[in-house]
Amino acid sequence: MFSLPDVQGKFQVGATTFALPLNDPQIVGKVRLAKSSGNTPHAPALLLEEIVFTVFYPADIHSSSADGTPPEKLKKSIDWVPRPVKATLNGYAHFAKMPFWLTELFVGAIAPRLKLPVYPNAAILDPSEVSSDPEAQWPVIFHSHGLSGARTTYSHVCVRIASEGNVVVAMEHRDGTAPVVTSHFAGTTSTDTEGKGKRRPKVKYYLHPEDVMYEDGEEPPHSRFRVDQLLFRELEIYLAYRGLADLVNSHPRAEAEKLAFGGFYYVGGHNAYELPTSGPFWKSWTAGRVKLREKIGIMGHSFGASLVLSVLSNPPPALPGSDHEERLEALPLTHALVLDPWLEPLPTPGPAPRVEATRDSRAPRVLILNSEEFTLWRDHFARLRTVVQEWRQPNSPYSSCSRDNNHDDSPSRPDPRSSRSDRRHHEQDAGVKEGKTHPAKFVTLIRAKHVSFSDFSVIWPIGHLAPSGRVLLRMVGDLALAFFNDDLGSALDELPKREMEEERRGSVKSTPPGRRKRRLKGRVGEIIVH
Repeated sequence: MFSLPDVQGKFQVGATTFALPLNDPQIVGKVRLAKSSGNTPHAPALLLEEIVFTVFYPADIHSSSADGTPPEKLKKSIDWVPRPVKATLNGYAHFAKMPFWLTELFVGAIAPRLKLPVYPNAAILDPSEVSSDPEAQWPVIFHSHGLSGARTTYSHVCVRIASEGNVVVAMEHRDGTAPVVTSHFAGTTSTDTEGKGKRRPKVKYYLHPEDVMYEDGEEPPHSRFRVDQLLFRELEIYLAYRGLADLVNSHPRAEAEKLAFGGFYYVGGHNAYELPTSGPFWKSWTAGRVKLREKIGIMGHSFGASLVLSVLSNPPPALPGSDHEERLEALPLTHALVLDPWLEPLPTPGPAPRVEATRDSRAPRVLILNSEEFTLWRDHFARLRTVVQEWRQPNSPYSSCSRDNNHDDSPSRPDPRSSRSDRRHHEQDAGVKEGKTHPAKFVTLIRAKHVSFSDFSVIWPIGHLAPSGRVLLRMVGDLALAFFNDDLGSALDELPKREMEEERRGSVKSTPPGRRKRRLKGRVGEIIVH
């Protein structure tokens, strides 16, 4: 009852959470924590100390796991709520601005029982065993969560995609948008009654705009903070790619070029364990089974979708404090799945594709899936349609617009790396995509809500009370797989479509027109292709 629905895919799915500590932590922006944050006041709000992500992948359930569990004892179950559970619940309470005890009272008994039907820390399956190609590799897709999301919040879709032969890297963004994150390498140590040392991890709660402050006080922090958070997230994505590439030996680099990661760890609760450099798990991940040199996908929801568009419309970031020429390596992105994008943090006009953002001369394929809620958000929808039209142009005039080149009518969003802002301004004219672009696809799912893309559509008890959520999440999974497999046209052909028309919900006789709720004409399962 407390487990998410199992996925009937081609392969059993494993899940491992990796952590890469940085020997040289990076501070993004000039933002500091306020007392209301629940964290250490005046400390840097955006301190990048470690890169953390959960990877979902086709599992080899006939080999031992990372911790040495033999195959006959592997259990198909991991925690949906990140441990420690109490800290996570306190994080949700802080996000909702509720007393901590209230979340513990109502969901404290349920949260520890919620499970994902995947194999923890299993070895990754050899793709050549299920392919006629002896050099076959699993494709990789990065996933970015939205505000108040976590690395497991979208696990049902991630598992669905992984079960069909993909490696899905679900980021745990540590930019203050998760309910809570705990440090696996920093914290305080205390001694218990038996004289044993016990580490208490450093906890960071969700950051509301009022939970941070800027030293210069030149502008309201809200829009500026979101821009800083986007840059922080970009660094996480690029560094996760770099670390994962080093692990699987798909992209070896000279010793002098290696980023100073302090090792590669797998995570259990708030503890991190050094990856064993022998055994089936290590051998499976270092045998070149993962495709990282080409054809990378990226997907995100809400603020995570903002990140996807930001990545595609900006050159790779440089680490704060480094020379602007020392940018991180461009990602070989070919597909971008944008789920209910939140455009407000992005500069206008734009966003639009840039040639430096990927290694291909063409812009990646883009699919935007909108909920009915966001389509009915008129101002936002109007801007989104404009963005989509520009992404459908072979040479967009907006392609020179990025976070460093805002127009006067857009919110003020200075570059967190302000010392290099002027230099990046001169790069804009070279940013127009040359050659053919793939037309962006834009689809609205009728009756979908903003949360319909997450596990809240299927998790107990919410998913059992609203069965339409399962239908919509299944549609999202179907369209995502078809998109990443370059078969989107066939998938769209099979779905019932209708034109975009609004109606008012409520009795005409008993409800005044102004109080009747707007909605789209149609029913669950139908789509609008814009």
